[in-house]
Amino acid sequence: MADTDKQETNAREDISEAQTDLDKMLSSEVQDTRRETSGLVDDKPAQEGTDWALVVGDNSIVANFHKLVPDMAIEYPFELDKFQKEAIYYLEKGESVFVAAHTSAGKTVVAEYAFALASKHCTRAVYTAPIKTISNQKYRDFCGKFDVGLLTGDVSIRPEATCLIMTTEILRSMLYRGADIIRDIEWVIFDEVHYVNDAERGVVWEEVIIMLPKHINIVLLSATVPNTVEFADWIGRTKQKKIRVTSTNKRPVPLEHCLFYSGEVYKVCEKDIFLTQGFRDAKDAFKMKNANKFGAKPGTKSGAPAVRAGTQGRNPDTSSKGRDQKHPKHHQTNSGAAAIQQSTSGSRRSESSFWMPLINNLLKKSLVPVVIFCFSKNRCDRSADSMFGADLTSSSDKSEIRVFCDKAFSRLKGSDRNLPQVVGIQSLLRRGIGVHHAGLLPIVKEVVEMLFCRGVIKVLFSTETFAMGVNAPARTVVFDTLRKFDGKEHRRLLPGEYIQMAGRAGRRGLDTIGTVIMMCRDEIPEESDLKNLLVGKPTRLESQFRLTYTMILHLLRVEELKVEDMLKRSFAEFHAQKDLPQKEKLLLQMLRQPTKTIE
Repeated sequence: MADTDKQETNAREDISEAQTDLDKMLSSEVQDTRRETSGLVDDKPAQEGTDWALVVGDNSIVANFHKLVPDMAIEYPFELDKFQKEAIYYLEKGESVFVAAHTSAGKTVVAEYAFALASKHCTRAVYTAPIKTISNQKYRDFCGKFDVGLLTGDVSIRPEATCLIMTTEILRSMLYRGADIIRDIEWVIFDEVHYVNDAERGVVWEEVIIMLPKHINIVLLSATVPNTVEFADWIGRTKQKKIRVTSTNKRPVPLEHCLFYSGEVYKVCEKDIFLTQGFRDAKDAFKMKNANKFGAKPGTKSGAPAVRAGTQGRNPDTSSKGRDQKHPKHHQTNSGAAAIQQSTSGSRRSESSFWMPLINNLLKKSLVPVVIFCFSKNRCDRSADSMFGADLTSSSDKSEIRVFCDKAFSRLKGSDRNLPQVVGIQSLLRRGIGVHHAGLLPIVKEVVEMLFCRGVIKVLFSTETFAMGVNAPARTVVFDTLRKFDGKEHRRLLPGEYIQMAGRAGRRGLDTIGTVIMMCRDEIPEESDLKNLLVGKPTRLESQFRLTYTMILHLLRVEELKVEDMLKRSFAEFHAQKDLPQKEKLLLQMLRQPTKTIE
């Protein structure tokens, strides 16, 4: 018995040694193939610890670009940036690319080139975006250049086209049902990849990337995030193909960040350098203004504004409602209606007195058009309505807006043209004021977007969806508040969210600098919080993968993929799967160690 046991252990050791030798041979072969060069460019090895993400950092691509790519699929009337040339070179080689660059840096050029290659090769390309607003705009942008179709939850235009623009959910449903179109696709472009961090919908990106067939090349476009290489490595490992990572921290139009308090603008950050003196000036102004309030006796008239200062973070109209409830007017018969009317008109006046000093200040300095980010649909509507006395357009702008609106809304049927939202938005637009949020009708949103791109809307009140990849930069961006409700709690804005929205400021080729203004109603933010927001690191890409009943039911229809496979390949499991070979080697070493026999 002892002899047979010895033979078995020896045989096991021989097999394991053979396996490890084979692993060494395979790994050396892979390294040898990586060292191969192609053309005029040396492929530099990936960063240590990554096998599939290859960071591009070779200046020879830029220097020899026209020799490397003599016959471009589409010509551009301007000189391409370094990261654009690198991405186009690898697209021409038929490789997948991850481009990380600031908002308005020109990532769309890479997507456009993938479309041009698909048209040249007589294949198909798909452009996916997280929100319908981006899809609609990209459809309008690409319509004259390529054979384009649009598929969103609202509309379906030319689904048989060569180049399709769609929301990521539509692509996911196509993959689940095994649509015939998938066989013809050469490129899939994922725009705004940092949306993977979205708690609700981030899982959609992971599902789509996992399910994409191997023959499809991937183009990933994202804002700057700290772990682009890690994310690209996961995609490369999942799809078993190299992902070229190219990025730039250069902002085409540098930004200046200011605080607006009590009618004055205080610059607190310029070109990513925090200006402590500007912050101190704002703090001193706040202390001087509030010295009288804090010193006043309670119960006097001078203490009334201090009560308003205490309602920080609340909507102005809610505080007015509270006052009306405390002091009801019993002497009027229609007291309820009068109180509501008085409170709404009062809140409109307070809102107007809050926004008009800022708008006048911006008009004086020629800092319009301006996008004002409010973090609720209700707040956007109320803020726009409060500017009932403002008229910011010239007579030529008014006629252009009127003609455009008449033509756009003529598509609506009879009674639909008189909907309160349609009538209300037209009166606002004629005065150069716009509103953009998810609560608007699709046609109204599109009209606002197109008029803003034309430059006739001077002030736009919008939720943060307008910052997500919509190519409509403004001269100035204003933050109504630095706190938002994320569906669970009221919290401060994250540096990544702030950078994304602030990136709308500054129009490339028109402005030398973009201006970002943070409104301070009743208090100045803390210096540490402000510094973290302005010059802090953006949020890392993290997996939001979760198994849902819908996903399980869909996967039952897909023969090639099981639920276990989906879980294994998710970004959440990436590190565990990546470390498997090392763990296997450790296990083999432990098995080889002589075991003590129990006497």
